[in-house]
Amino acid sequence: MAACRTRSALRSLVASLLMRSPRILAAGLTLVAGVTLVAACSGGSSSSPAAPSDDPVLVEGQQVYSQNCASCHGAAGQGGYGKKLAGVVTEKYPNIDDQIAVITNGKGAMPSFSKKLTAEQITAVTRYTREVLGTK
Repeated sequence: MAACRTRSALRSLVASLLMRSPRILAAGLTLVAGVTLVAACSGGSSSSPAAPSDDPVLVEGQQVYSQNCASCHGAAGQGGYGKKLAGVVTEKYPNIDDQIAVITNGKGAMPSFSKKLTAEQITAVTRYTREVLGTK
């Protein structure tokens, strides 16, 4: 019973503070949104699946993916803030050129990487997502 009164009193206090200061409400919502975004982009696992060491393009693709893509798509392509890639990327983009165009130009919430990555790096990361992550 005392716990119910304590919760009720706490709710009243919080409601009172929020009514008096919309800035507190805005700050709280901003904090919650920021924490949610960080959690969504953390992606869980800290390392991307290894590319075959005998294919230098896939090795480069893994490096590009880890540095530029994993924070949103997840280290293993499992998704997070960005869409899931593992096991589905070749179904979504049967034509590799369509996937290259999305990485190059961006689409929806995904930014363009045309100014950040070279055409070779984009090809490498595209192959990595298809040939390594796409098989998971």
